[in-house]
Amino acid sequence: MTLRLSSRPWRFFSIATEHTERVALLAAVLAAWAAAVPLENWRFPYYRIAAERDEIRSSASGLFWDDLGAAATFDSSLWPDTALYGTNHFAAEPAFELGLANEPFATGKKSNLRGNLLTDFRFGKLSVRNALDVDQGYQSDSTYPWHTERFAAGRIEEAYAQFSGRYGFARLGRMNRCWGPFPDRSIFLSNNPFSYDGFEWQFNVPFLEFRHLFAAFPQVFGGGADAADAKTNRYLTAHALNFIVGKWLSAGVVESVVFARDGGFPDMQYINPVSVYTVINTNHEGRGNLMLGFQALAHPFTEKVTLKGQVLFDDFQVDAETAGDREPTHWALDVGGYVKDFTPIPLKHHAGVEYHYLSKWIYTVNQGNTDRGERYIYRGKSLGYPTIDGDGFRGAVTLIGNNYWAATVGAGIARQDTNTVATPWPDDTALHGALGYTDEDPLSGRDNVEQTVSVFFQMHGHFRDFASAHLGVDNRWIRNKENTGDNETLYDPRVVFRLTLHYSDFFLTFGK
Repeated sequence: MTLRLSSRPWRFFSIATEHTERVALLAAVLAAWAAAVPLENWRFPYYRIAAERDEIRSSASGLFWDDLGAAATFDSSLWPDTALYGTNHFAAEPAFELGLANEPFATGKKSNLRGNLLTDFRFGKLSVRNALDVDQGYQSDSTYPWHTERFAAGRIEEAYAQFSGRYGFARLGRMNRCWGPFPDRSIFLSNNPFSYDGFEWQFNVPFLEFRHLFAAFPQVFGGGADAADAKTNRYLTAHALNFIVGKWLSAGVVESVVFARDGGFPDMQYINPVSVYTVINTNHEGRGNLMLGFQALAHPFTEKVTLKGQVLFDDFQVDAETAGDREPTHWALDVGGYVKDFTPIPLKHHAGVEYHYLSKWIYTVNQGNTDRGERYIYRGKSLGYPTIDGDGFRGAVTLIGNNYWAATVGAGIARQDTNTVATPWPDDTALHGALGYTDEDPLSGRDNVEQTVSVFFQMHGHFRDFASAHLGVDNRWIRNKENTGDNETLYDPRVVFRLTLHYSDFFLTFGK
């Protein structure tokens, strides 16, 4: 038995820093053996930068994000010690964050305190993780249903046991996840809501990944948030099949259904991991809120260029035989393109552009189905993208200096209308079964849209294994702020500074 509190051996990274394809292969192995840290982690800003360069992946396809391992970007001391995480061990990683801003946080204060504690245990092919999150912001979060009157409000963000093998894993418990090509978001399944308990398993071989998730949502507190009746049993089932063509292309299809039943066993047609939910829905065989999506990540001709994205269809229809089928196809799109190290300067750098669009009624259902619990939400928050009824475009350039810092400068434009995932459908929808129109172009025919133009700057820096600092300056010009109907343009800058103190070298290793 060995207790390690000293500096970590980083010989492992002398291999990983040579070629991007080796890093991708390494990340797939790490994900399979749980030799990584949670998605919600103090290292996350650096992970996002590495992911834009496609120099880190949470799975072989790059289309699942739930664990974060090592990358060739930045100094090796930043990343989790994968050599130690791969041994039989008990590890603990505490972190404390202070946030300061020129505008109030959700608490109404211009400062926010947050702390978390990660514990990780592994023996052989079994791993157990627990992540405690305590945040002042919970006390002012209307969707946080637990105690807010006490000194600290928190929750167990991750708690699961996982058995891993050569061809996949089986996992029971809760964790944060993003299904798609982006580590910080997904229009399909994301870490936007509070984490939820479920059973998840994956089968993988070099040319494909198949993953299935089944979750039974706990009863709502008092009803009204997710369903009209607190006794309603709500379920989520989802699966994804991704094909992998070497290091050049990953592409796949995803499906999910949120459905509810008053009692009895959940529908086997939905629990069945290989059932085609789209066919079930279009033939009226089942009652639920279906999502059908496609996703891809590609390197066209050169590894320096990365293209990736998702497209999602809500309640996809193949005909217009009934009134309900004549409503518009609700859809969403999230795409990005990146090019790295395109100039001869010695520092690593990359540029990227991104665009997202979410239609007016995506994730939502009519009032009758809402009362039954079929909205694509958990505890009032979207299971996918946090907002709907808007779009946005941004471009940015990132510079990585001497492995210990990074800076990003960019600009963007965004439009946002008034709908949210909780907005009820028009009153006459229940009678006629349609929303009164059949086509939906991005924000067409709107007269009360909030428009934002922004020029932003971000700076990240870390000191060994003890501290990390982040500064964000967002110069925003907002027209019709909060959709009040006022066409005046306001300058509304946002400045945020975050300082994180952490310790990641507590390891107790044992056995062989």
